[in-house]
Order: sequence, then structure tokens, then C-alpha cells
Amino acid sequence: MRPITIDRDDRVVPRARPQKSSKKGGLFKTIFGGSKKKPAKRKAEPRLSSGGAFSRLGGMSVQIGDRISASFRQEKPKRGGRRKPVPAWRKPALICGGVLLIAVIIGGITNFMVRTEVLERSAAWIDEQQQSLAEVFGLTVQEVSVIGRDKASGQDILKVLNVKRGDSILGIDPEAARERLETLGWIETASVMRRYPDEIFIEITERRPYARWQIDGKTGVIDRTGVVVSKKDEAAFRYLPRVVGPGANMHAAELFDMLVQTPELFTRLENAVRIRDRRWNLEFENGVTVLLPEKGTLQAWKHLYQIQVEQKILDKDVVAIDLRASDRTYVRLKEDSAKLRRLAGNDA
Repeated sequence: MRPITIDRDDRVVPRARPQKSSKKGGLFKTIFGGSKKKPAKRKAEPRLSSGGAFSRLGGMSVQIGDRISASFRQEKPKRGGRRKPVPAWRKPALICGGVLLIAVIIGGITNFMVRTEVLERSAAWIDEQQQSLAEVFGLTVQEVSVIGRDKASGQDILKVLNVKRGDSILGIDPEAARERLETLGWIETASVMRRYPDEIFIEITERRPYARWQIDGKTGVIDRTGVVVSKKDEAAFRYLPRVVGPGANMHAAELFDMLVQTPELFTRLENAVRIRDRRWNLEFENGVTVLLPEKGTLQAWKHLYQIQVEQKILDKDVVAIDLRASDRTYVRLKEDSAKLRRLAGNDA
């Protein structure tokens, strides 16, 4: 069986048929332009493909000699020289230069504003215009109302408010006024509002006096949280117990909550001295000092109460009672009582 070779340039081109010239009326049609004959349509050229070859040739073997592939267009390289690379220092230099220029401009503007006092003059002018408008419309402070005040000084309240009659009510900042009021010792919380057209309304909650605190020889009044509400040892608060020493104000509530469990002893307490901010020495009104331990303070205090109930130890000639040891109690007697006991052979 003869193999068939199909090349990519192989085409079956039919032979052109010779056209027969019509002799009838040739001269007449030539002169007078007779009817023109339409050109014959060219038949499509048949193409051979491998699939068609197999389908037509049946069992004949087909050998494809050349690979059928379309030619790829290759772009021509663009003409022109290669661009030079940008130096690495150019971008950082531009950034630094821009930042430096902006800093110089801002510095110049700031210096001009400071020297000419533009901001101060502008603020003063705005305040003057605001005050003028407030006076025209009657928006000036004529009354300051305070509710909830008992021990706080009215003069101190007006002082921290920094307001006087005739000031523009629009110039009062309620939030800033509230913060200034809460710096006063007696005032725990405060609220400030403007009641148009001419009233400043203040509502305060005062701290409750809890104890007296002595530090560096000066005595003041503190609340339960240890905040100093008054730096004066006023006679009206002499009934309060006194705590002494650094840190005593912060631990006073913890101590008194424990002591109040035995009111019989607590009412006889005069001073509670904080020792190295670690433990307490309790001084009673009859001159007896009780040394409490750093740990197990509640148990030691209950033990003291039990001894007092059974032996009335605080009513005897005792100077100090040391409860810092967990397994025993040390008692120091007055000098006269100690001599008598030594002479009787009862050392204590």
C-alpha cells in the first residue's frame, strides 16, 4: 500500500478551465456593449487534514512528514537607548529635604505668632465679644446655687469655681468646674450645670468624717478611704478615734472594722499607732498599750477580750500587753507593782 505524504504547503488546486469566447454577435456586442457575463465564482480550495485523510482513505496508512504549525510573530525589540537607573540616594534626599522645608515653615509661623502674640490677642478679642453678647442678651452670672453642702466652705467653693457676678455664663465650663470642686477635701462628688439665663447650679455629695489622722505632729480628719477632708483638728471631731503614723490613714477602716466586734474594748481606745506600716499598737485611755501582731490580728484581739472578761487585765497595774507571740502573752507591769511582786517572790 503506497503511503501518502501531506505537507503543509500541499494544496489540491484544480486546473482552470479555458473560457470559450462567444462568437455570436461579437462585434455588435463589442461596439454597443451588450450584456456583460458575470464572472464565475471561484470554488473553494479543498484542504486536506489528518482526520479527513483517515476518514476518506479508510485503512490506508497516512504518513505526515512535516509538523503543521502556525508561524509565531516575534515582536521586534523597541528601538532606543536603555534608561539610566535612578541613584539610590535621590529618594531619601528628597524626603529629608521635604521634611526639613516643612519644619522650617512651621517654625517660622510659630515664631511669628509668638512674637506678635496673635493667639493671646485673638483669645482676648473672642472673650470680649462673648462678654459683650452675653451682656446684651442677659446671659451673665447672677446666682450660684449649691445643694448638699454641710461642712464644705462656701468661700472655698467660690474660689475654685473662679466666677463672679456679671461674668458670662457661656464662659463657664461645667466639666472643668466639677473637676476643680472635687479637689476640695469635703466634696466627694459634684455636678455643675448652667441654668439659663443667669444661674450656676451645683449639687455636691460630701465625705463623712471617719477618724483623725496624726502625721508629723499635725492632726487632721480623714474619711473611710483615708482621704484627708480637713487639715485642722477641729473640736467638733474630737470624739473620733485617732490613728498615728505613715500609712495609718489607709488601714484605719480595716482596723476599726475588726475592733468594733468588741465594743467594750473599742470604746476605751484612744490611739492606734501604725508601726512601720506593718502592724498596730493600741493605746487605751488608762495608759495601757497593747502590741498586736502583724499576722493573726483578729485572733489576738479576741484573746485580749477573753482575758479582759476573765481577769480584767486592762484594769490592773499593767503598762503593756504583748500579743505578738502566738503561744503566750507577755505583760509588763508598772514599776511599783513589779517591785511588790518581786519582794513577794512572784516575778512576772
